[in-house]
Amino acid sequence: MNNLSKIDKIKSFLNLHENKLFILFLIMFFSIVTVLVIWINSSQGILGHSYRDIYFYLIQGLRFSGYEIGGYEYVNYLSPLIPFLTSLAFRLGFINETSIFIVTGIFYPLGILAMYFILKLRFNNMISFFGSFFYGALSINLLWVANGSIDIPSVSLTMWAIYLMILAVEKNQKYFYLAFPVAILAFFAKYPAGLVIPLMICYLASKPHINHNIKKYYRNFFGGLVAGFLTAIPFLAYFYLNKIPLGFINQAQEIATSNTGFLRQTDINNNLFYYFTNIPRFIYNPNHIISWFIIAIVVIGLSIAIYKAIRLLQNRYINSKRFSNGKIKIFNKKVSSKFYFILILFNIIVIGISFLTASKISFVYSEMIFFLSIFSLAYLMNKLLNIYSSTTRYNFNYDLLMFAWFFSNMIFFSAHLTKVDRYFATLAPAFAFFTALALNFFTKYLEKQKIKHNIKKIKKANLETIIPLVIISILMVSSFGYLTIDKQDTVVNDEREAVKWISKYDNNYLSKVIWAERGPIFTWYLKKEVIYVNWQINPSQLSEDMLKNNTSYYISIHRNLEIPHFSKIKTIGEVSIYERIY
Repeated sequence: MNNLSKIDKIKSFLNLHENKLFILFLIMFFSIVTVLVIWINSSQGILGHSYRDIYFYLIQGLRFSGYEIGGYEYVNYLSPLIPFLTSLAFRLGFINETSIFIVTGIFYPLGILAMYFILKLRFNNMISFFGSFFYGALSINLLWVANGSIDIPSVSLTMWAIYLMILAVEKNQKYFYLAFPVAILAFFAKYPAGLVIPLMICYLASKPHINHNIKKYYRNFFGGLVAGFLTAIPFLAYFYLNKIPLGFINQAQEIATSNTGFLRQTDINNNLFYYFTNIPRFIYNPNHIISWFIIAIVVIGLSIAIYKAIRLLQNRYINSKRFSNGKIKIFNKKVSSKFYFILILFNIIVIGISFLTASKISFVYSEMIFFLSIFSLAYLMNKLLNIYSSTTRYNFNYDLLMFAWFFSNMIFFSAHLTKVDRYFATLAPAFAFFTALALNFFTKYLEKQKIKHNIKKIKKANLETIIPLVIISILMVSSFGYLTIDKQDTVVNDEREAVKWISKYDNNYLSKVIWAERGPIFTWYLKKEVIYVNWQINPSQLSEDMLKNNTSYYISIHRNLEIPHFSKIKTIGEVSIYERIY
């Protein structure tokens, strides 16, 4: 009896503190993963062929920290938050790649914590734990965490902005004063995160009784907007004082004016469905069996959810026939229920069309079509759901926000001619939500079938707990397994050795003009401007241009180049150094 009482006490403790234990486990597990990734990335030398952009952030961080490096005006157009935070480490004397690995890595567990809190607003502890763990264990996140890229930090801040916005609307309006400043930080972490602003507005506008809500929320809502603007002032002041154009405007214009008619040879993969078809790789790349297992659960779970949604709409349609003579009120006018449901179907179709227009027309118009359809659908659906419980209405508004989050970003990145795997990290939180939603419906359905058919073999098993825990266990193993992948790029060591060699070979290298095919990399290592060269340029034209600019050295990763007036003086692995012949 005494042993049983101890077991009961343990169960009682676990049930009472389940939420805190899940949070603690998430923080500890993914903090350990982050530390390991930072150590791996720092020791293996990963910034080779595939991570050129990180060197631009490092150069911008050097400029923020006071280094005077000419050229590379492009970096002024980059999102400034991560380079600025990295520059603080540079000012303290930690001028190496590990600084940006640490800065970007910190946002990873913070984002997973935000994911848990977001899911807790909709699900129980177990499903929320599963969804947040699943988000953290996605291959696409493990690949890009703590490597200097700005996607994970921006997404983490976006999640916190979304979470604070929901709290502001549902619990305490004072959260508006945190939600918008965090959204602004997400924007300056990576400019496409600006989509979080219409998403935040979308959540408020999708609530029932919009006229009442405007009166209820407008003061604190606009107060939050003002707080967001104040947060932006230091960044805008920096741009203004240094006469730097607003890079996000140029980027938006570039994407907005791009379409398939201007596809360049250097652009890759203009497949509109690229991010859909590659979902198995984004879930777990080395072993797609895990991916397809999870996708199967998602498909089954969402099918159950869609079936329930159709049944709900069907019941409302029958009720309208039974109790209101087949009429439903819209804009204070009664219309036939058939026309009403045609409007709902029309908005759903237009939402699909908005995606198909991506890259065909300006993404601005595609997004406008999408959000207008979302607002219209929300208004119509809230009228239908008005007879149901407040929980049903809240779930609809919440689910609609998650759908808008996923789909609006899908439109934006699908409109971009160049498709890059890491862009899916922006869609990952909403994708994790739909995976959690599907698992929730799937396990509840299995529980009902077990009770309905009195399946004795699993009578005592709680499938709503066991199935998520089994998947989480698989994800834990796969996460650590993913860290064993060798990411070493030999060109990194070759370039570092080349820098050491040239600094010894020529004591006056800082005053010499140097050109390189991987200019940003050597600019970072040498802490001076190394002119960036397109490797496809004709050698004769290259020689002529370098002579005009009094170039002393040319650094290449392509062997056996014959450059007039230049001779190869050193080869280190992939790197060859050429010196001008006087």
